[in-house]
Amino acid sequence: MIDVMLSKHEIEGLRRSNAMAPLSQSHVADLLESCAAMAHEREAILSVLSQLSPPFGDVRKALNELQRIVAG
Repeated sequence: MIDVMLSKHEIEGLRRSNAMAPLSQSHVADLLESCAAMAHEREAILSVLSQLSPPFGDVRKALNELQRIVAG
């Protein structure tokens, strides 16, 4: 799943390219595919987080922080 996602660096490069000229169809398709992969990953992470029970102490605190980041 992760190998389909663009890196932050690649996205920034596309953003700069787009500022100078519209992106090609293939670049737009790559961005959409990467967004779909990230959305799928986010759903999977939220599913795992929602199944955790409360008595996990520091682990739960760290996971709550991850959930806050994902919920963005």
